Amino acid sequence: MNKKSLLNWAPYLLLFALPPLSYSEEGLDMTFSGELVNTACQVTAESLNQKIKIYNLRLKTINEGIPSATKHFSIFIEKCSETDLKKMIKLTWKSNQLTNINGDSFLNTQGDSGILLGVTNKEDALIAWNQQINLGSVPEVGNTQELIFGVFVRKPKVGDANIGDFLASVTFTVEYE
Repeated sequence: MNKKSLLNWAPYLLLFALPPLSYSEEGLDMTFSGELVNTACQVTAESLNQKIKIYNLRLKTINEGIPSATKHFSIFIEKCSETDLKKMIKLTWKSNQLTNINGDSFLNTQGDSGILLGVTNKEDALIAWNQQINLGSVPEVGNTQELIFGVFVRKPKVGDANIGDFLASVTFTVEYE
């Protein structure tokens, strides 16, 4: 055999000389590892348990059927990961303390005033209660996103509002799809 011919056979000789790892009787061990985490966006701590104070309400105006000005408030979403991008943010406002007036739902309050509260979306349209509202997709990674809502005061379904304090609590849930 000449030198050139030996060089052509060298790779094949190496295959036979080395132990055949891929044809081992015991097979090839492979280990998989990872971590399963829930990295969905989070509602900020400041957005939870908010107290929205509504000031400067005029009893006469409310009793004339004119709702108060809308007081806007925000719910902030943070810590979105890349896997959250383009997921739909769905929020559900929940309450079983509602009064229906002409097909619209208003939140009953506790206290002496007897007033009702209207909760609105960022376009100042009344929200739908106890059902998911589509708020759009997660637009960016990491940074805080703001969901804007509003609340206003109106007179009760029957009778007039009274001077006095009022209080109402609601729950909301946020989901991503």
